[in-house]
Amino acid sequence: MAAPARAAKIVSTELLENRDAKWINLVKITYEDENGQVRTWEAMRRPGRPNASAVDAVQMIALLESPGGPKLLLEKQFRAPTGKLVIEFPAGLVDEGETPEHAALRELREETGYVGEVVADRGGKRPILFSSPASSSSSSFLIHLKVDPSKAENQNPKPQLEDGEFIECFWVPLDNLYEECRKLEAEGYAIDSKVGVFAEGLEVSKIWSA
Repeated sequence: MAAPARAAKIVSTELLENRDAKWINLVKITYEDENGQVRTWEAMRRPGRPNASAVDAVQMIALLESPGGPKLLLEKQFRAPTGKLVIEFPAGLVDEGETPEHAALRELREETGYVGEVVADRGGKRPILFSSPASSSSSSFLIHLKVDPSKAENQNPKPQLEDGEFIECFWVPLDNLYEECRKLEAEGYAIDSKVGVFAEGLEVSKIWSA
């Protein structure tokens, strides 16, 4: 994909009323704590989760086998709240009428152009993941995908980006993810927490298995 003509930047920031919000609402939650005391909490909530879906979104760990070892597919995408290009997993919202697995395959094709295959979860049932439970009820599944480089569709992948989407895809050797994240942050990129935690987990596994 051709690089954008210029870098994205923040123009202004202002408070938004819920009636004007499309993707996220600010809510006040009233609850009772362990002592029976009534308390309130401010949080964000996505208004459009499909009725039949357990999660709002899917995150994809897409891997490609290569002679030098597996490679991980990542994205660079400007995210306005950070004011930076963010290093992320391919991801997207679950649409009405589709399963999380179908959403993962659809989003992978749309954002990256690659055609993937869902890898069955070895634990049976995927856990629901909350990325920021202190401030948001938004939840997702982390779905593993395998990309076969020998498939014709994956020889010259063509993303199907929506208007306003500017996504650059790149592959990172899985074994070097921790070092790559540190290098990218030093270059000025923001690291999505899910990618960062995944990289830290791989690094911890190396340290404690040595």
